[in-house]
Amino acid sequence: MIDRRLKRLFSHCGTRLRLAESVHWGLWGLAAGLALALALALGARASPLMMRRPLLGAAGLLSLSGATAGAAATWLWPRPPQRLARALDRRLGLAERLTTCWELQAGRLETTGAMAAAQLADTLQAASRIDVRAALPLRAPRRALVAAAVLVAALAASLLLPNPQEQALLRQAAARAAVEEQVEQLEGLREEIAQNEALSEEERQALLQALEEAIGALEEGRATPEEAVAALAEAERALAELQDPGAAGIREALEQAAGEMEDSELTGDIAELLQQGDYAAAAEALEAFAGERGEALTRAQELELAEQLAQAAAALEESNPELAQQLAEAAVAIERGDIEAARAAIRQAAQEMAAAGERVEEQEALEEALSTLQEGRAEVAEAAGSAAGEGSGQDGTQPGGAPGDAGQATGEEQVPAGGHHEDAGSDAPYDELYVPERLKSDGTEIDIGREGDEGLPSDNTTRPLLPGESIVPYSEVYADYASEAAAALEGSYIPLGMKQYVRDYFSSLQP
Repeated sequence: MIDRRLKRLFSHCGTRLRLAESVHWGLWGLAAGLALALALALGARASPLMMRRPLLGAAGLLSLSGATAGAAATWLWPRPPQRLARALDRRLGLAERLTTCWELQAGRLETTGAMAAAQLADTLQAASRIDVRAALPLRAPRRALVAAAVLVAALAASLLLPNPQEQALLRQAAARAAVEEQVEQLEGLREEIAQNEALSEEERQALLQALEEAIGALEEGRATPEEAVAALAEAERALAELQDPGAAGIREALEQAAGEMEDSELTGDIAELLQQGDYAAAAEALEAFAGERGEALTRAQELELAEQLAQAAAALEESNPELAQQLAEAAVAIERGDIEAARAAIRQAAQEMAAAGERVEEQEALEEALSTLQEGRAEVAEAAGSAAGEGSGQDGTQPGGAPGDAGQATGEEQVPAGGHHEDAGSDAPYDELYVPERLKSDGTEIDIGREGDEGLPSDNTTRPLLPGESIVPYSEVYADYASEAAAALEGSYIPLGMKQYVRDYFSSLQP
């Protein structure tokens, strides 16, 4: 049976011993935490791990955790009474009194009751003469303080000095944000294509599959910038294979046909619908001439309609011969008074126009998807700040963007000094040019030339002017061409590697 006085002595001295050891090991734990924080800070300078602010928070957390762990270990570490008695004998200078007394009280040593009582009395008397607080001071170890001070200084220097890896972290964060933005844009584009009724089912599924693969590649573990650029480039190549080479010509021809028909009240609404891209409505307006709308026409209006249809047929002859043939047959039938044949030809022409419009709309949806992928690829490469955009690919589809896109991003034209370029021809000043008519939105072609240019046709500059013809300053013609080129660059899919060639060309021609 352990004496209560001995238990109180053990409890009092044991608590003081744990307090002293918690200060000791708490400081060593702080030093260990600071060492881990310094290692993390040095690692962050060797590779892009984290920015300064979160690194500072991590360093504080490691230091606090080390100090707390060191202090708490002294309270949580189990210490049997016999071990505690030996520690107190050593720290208080009791010369094994507590250990012997505890073994006697616990019955581990056999002796007489008088001897055990005498041992207990001697132990309690010796302990009463000791100042426990002085014997077990709450004093920080000098080595731990020096180590902590050195580590704090090194950690502060590592955190305060500029870290070149922070720029890499900023680029990574910008790239991740760009990837997430591209995922959102592609998802929105996917919904638009899924709801686009102008697309055929086969075309829609092909577009959706390419977009799904791109979205999946971007979302898989939040792809790195290089992986994101490669995924977007792969999707762009897949969609580029679906392009319809003749759709662009059909679209331009329909716009030109609209320009031919816009001056007539009979066909003005058809022209307006074609210019707006509402091809289905334009086809319906054309087909109306085969029904009630055509019955209300006078002979003069019929002939006017025939003339408009003939002009539209001429505009469409190269790009869409089927539609041009039906329009021409309708015009001929109207002129010879064969109304039934004219109505049949108009109905067929309306069907051909609707089919041509669907073909153009499918191409426009494809171009929108390609432009989204192209711009997304350039944005990711630019955000990453990497050289991914410098690699070139076949047909202008590089895996990492395209050189020269800086001009696209800033919107500035790179104009050689003096406004001329060695590829633009001779150094002779630009002359006034013969222009049959101004460049219109319908794409009317004009021939331009310049005196002294070798290899250029000279009939535009040397032949005498006919009555009613005029000359136009080259600078004014250039502005019209440049605006049309800029609109084409923005409104159509052009591989990134090719856009800069167009800009450079018109920059070299700038007067």
